[in-house]
Amino acid sequence: MKKFLVIVFLVAATLIFGQVFFGNIHAHTSYSDGQGTPEEAFEHARNSGVVDIQAITDHDHDLNYKLPDGSWKLDRIIEMAKKYTVEGEFIAISGFEWTLTSRGHITIYNTSEWIDRSTTDLYDIYQWIVDRQATAQFCHPGRNYGDFFDFEYFPEVDLYINTIEVGNGAGSNSNNVIKEEYFERYQRALNRGWHVGASANQDNHQKQWATVNDARTAFIIDELTTDKVYEALKTRNIYATEDRNAYIAFVTEGAKMGDILYDIHKATLRVEYSDLGEPVRRAAVYSNNGVVELDVSGDEWIIELNVDNPLSYNWYFVKIDQIDGNEIVSSPIWFQSSTNKYLLNARTISPKPVKGLPFEIGFDLINSLREDQLISVEVKSGEKTILDKDYEVSSMTCAEITETLETEEAALDFFVDGELAFRINVDFVSFLTHLDTSHENYFVTELKPLTQFFLELGGEVRPVIGELTEKTTFSGQVLILPLPDSDTFMKDFMEISEKQIDFIVDYVENGGLLVIVLAKKEITHSSIESYKLLFEKLPWVVELENGGRSVSGTSTGNLEIENGGGVVILTWDEATGKASIDEGTKGYIEFKLGLR
Repeated sequence: MKKFLVIVFLVAATLIFGQVFFGNIHAHTSYSDGQGTPEEAFEHARNSGVVDIQAITDHDHDLNYKLPDGSWKLDRIIEMAKKYTVEGEFIAISGFEWTLTSRGHITIYNTSEWIDRSTTDLYDIYQWIVDRQATAQFCHPGRNYGDFFDFEYFPEVDLYINTIEVGNGAGSNSNNVIKEEYFERYQRALNRGWHVGASANQDNHQKQWATVNDARTAFIIDELTTDKVYEALKTRNIYATEDRNAYIAFVTEGAKMGDILYDIHKATLRVEYSDLGEPVRRAAVYSNNGVVELDVSGDEWIIELNVDNPLSYNWYFVKIDQIDGNEIVSSPIWFQSSTNKYLLNARTISPKPVKGLPFEIGFDLINSLREDQLISVEVKSGEKTILDKDYEVSSMTCAEITETLETEEAALDFFVDGELAFRINVDFVSFLTHLDTSHENYFVTELKPLTQFFLELGGEVRPVIGELTEKTTFSGQVLILPLPDSDTFMKDFMEISEKQIDFIVDYVENGGLLVIVLAKKEITHSSIESYKLLFEKLPWVVELENGGRSVSGTSTGNLEIENGGGVVILTWDEATGKASIDEGTKGYIEFKLGLR
C-alpha cells in the first residue's frame, strides 16, 4: 500500500458515527447442542440490555427432529423471533447453522426452510443459498471446522455469503474471541475475491446468550429495524469487536466500511475511534497491498490516510488493539474496476522455482458479468512480455488457470484487458534438493547440518513424503539418499525397488547430483542388498561394506559422470555435523551445481 499522507485529528467532543447497534448473530439452544429454548434465549438477550440484536442459529441436522407437540424446530425459532422483536428496541433473528466439519460451517438467516448436512456437501449448500437468495455467514474458519476449500471463489455465491467470523467465542466467558487463525482466514477470503464483512459472535451453548462475554457484531444502520439489520448484513456495514461499546467508523468519500467503489485510483481513508477510558495500543490499516501502522493514541481520535489503488481489485480494513487486550476489526472498503473482470491469487505453483528453468504459475481469472467473456491476460516484467493469452471464461465464474513461464525476472505484473491486476515477486532459488525420507530413513532433524549446507549455497531442501518417484527425483538438481535406520520396526520399507534404482541411475547419468549418506548403524537386514545393487549399477567400482557403514574402491567418495551428474558419498558423522566435510567435496558439489 502506498502511503502519501497521514493526518491525525484530536477529538474534543463526542464523535459522530451515525447509529451503531450491537448484536450477537451466532448462538444455540437445546434445539441442537445448546441449553434452554429459543424463547428463553431471546427473552434473556432482550432483557439483558447489552445487545440490540440476537440471532438463534441451531445446527441443521438437529432441526430434522420435531418438537413434542409435532411442530418443526425452525418454525418455532421463527415464531419466537417475531414474538420478541420490538422494532426500534430489539431485533430477534431466526436462522440455522449448516455444519460439515472439514468443509466449513455456515450460518444462514431468515429462511423458512433448512437443509441437512447429511444430504449435502459444500457446493450443494452454496447452490441452496443462491437458489433462495439467502443471507449467510462463514463461521469460525480454520483447521478445526474447515476453511471452505481454501475459500474457493464463486462469484454467484459471493452475492449472498456476506459476512465472516473473525471472532467466535464458542460460548467461552473470555473476550478473546478474535483469533489469529480467523484473522488470517479473513484476509485469505478477501484475497480470493469474497466480499465479506467482519463479525464477532459468542456462539453460545449455555444459557448466557449475549451476556457470556463482550464479543459483538456492530451494525452501522440508520435505525434499529428488522429490514435495516438484514440490509446491513447484506451490505457488510458491520464490524467485529471484543469491546461491547467501542465505536469506530471507517469511511471514504461517500462510502463506509462494507461498500464497494469503482474506478477510483486515489482515495482518502478516514478512521474514527471512541471508547472513553479504553485507549488504543495499536491501530493499522490492512490491505492486499500491505499494512500501514497508524500513529495514534488515546481513547478518542480521528485519522486520515491517503492511498493509491494500483490494482483493478483493492481492499482495505482497519484493526484496532486496545491496551486492555480487546481487538476491533472493521469490514473492508473495496476499490475495484467496473469491468468486473479480475485476476487474483497469482502465485508460483512451486513456492521457490529454480532460476533458469521453466516454472508453473497459477492464477484465478474471475468473470463477474452475466455474459461469457474473452479475457486477455498479459504477464510482463518491466516492458518485457512473458505471457500474452486470451481465455474464454463463462459468466459468473472463477477459472483456475495454470501456465508455464520461462523467465529469470523476479518481478511479474499481471494485466487483464490492459489493466494492472496483480503483482508478484518470484522467490527463485539456485537449485532444488530432495531429501528422501521414504525408506525408513526419516532423518530430517539429524541431517540439518547437511541440508543447511545446501540452503547456504542458495538452494531449497524438500523432504520426500510418501513414495520416491521418478517425477520427484528428476524435478530437483540434488537427491540426498540416506541409508535406512537399522533399528526400524518397518523393515519391509527399507528396501529401494529395482525401478527406483534404475531411475536414480538415469538421474545421475542425465545431470543429477546424488548424495549418499552412509548408514548410522550396521544394516543386517536383507534390504542392504538393494543398496548394493544401486552401487553396482552406477558406473564405478565402489562397494558398500560393513552393512552400509563404509565403502571400498574409492579414495575421494566422489564420482564424476562425463557429460552427466555425479555422486557424493558422506559418512553419517559428516552428514550430521559430527565430522567436517572436506573442502574438496564441498568444492565438487559447488562445481556440479554450477556455482564455481
